Amino acid sequence: MRHAFSFPIYIREAVREHVRRAVNEVDPKRFGQEPAYTAALLARLTGTAYRGPEGSVEFRSTNVNSIGRGAAERWSGADLAITADIRNEDLHVAKAILAQAKLSGLEELSPVERGRLVGQIREMRHLTRSPKVFLVREIDGRREPEVASGVRIAAELPTEPMSLPDYFVRRVLTTLDGDTRPIFVAGVQESSLRQLRVFARIQPTA
Repeated sequence: MRHAFSFPIYIREAVREHVRRAVNEVDPKRFGQEPAYTAALLARLTGTAYRGPEGSVEFRSTNVNSIGRGAAERWSGADLAITADIRNEDLHVAKAILAQAKLSGLEELSPVERGRLVGQIREMRHLTRSPKVFLVREIDGRREPEVASGVRIAAELPTEPMSLPDYFVRRVLTTLDGDTRPIFVAGVQESSLRQLRVFARIQPTA
């Protein structure tokens, strides 16, 4: 189901600034490795990006369990989920994305790493139609998170990642990206993804 949201530019800029500020607050010198960096960034993304008479935009982040027996990353392929709760006048929608994180650009992955990523994307596609890949490039001592289409990567199609602030404004805030199924949105609110695993098991096989 598509939802037509049309926000004025100052709301879009508030969302962009919220994401940009979260990125700038995570010092790569203090959060060097990918799991620590991802967790720190997700914590800063969580919160209200805008609230006013025209509506509201709130983000909730989930750092998927990666350690221990039965850890969700192993069977889901995902490192993280981000939920956007968007309201505009009489319209309200909660949408979420599921993603695998890589502390590099796509072109920097070795063939083995890329093959593993494709496998992780396939696992995520059992849970959601359009999984994402969260790429974090390092440029002049700064990290620049980007989002790319997992579907295009897995299909070996040309893929142009989008900066994280632009992604949220151009793809999530509008009608384009995000899984709106209530069972999916509810399922990514726990780092164990327990509800999603149950849901995936009861789906009919192709």
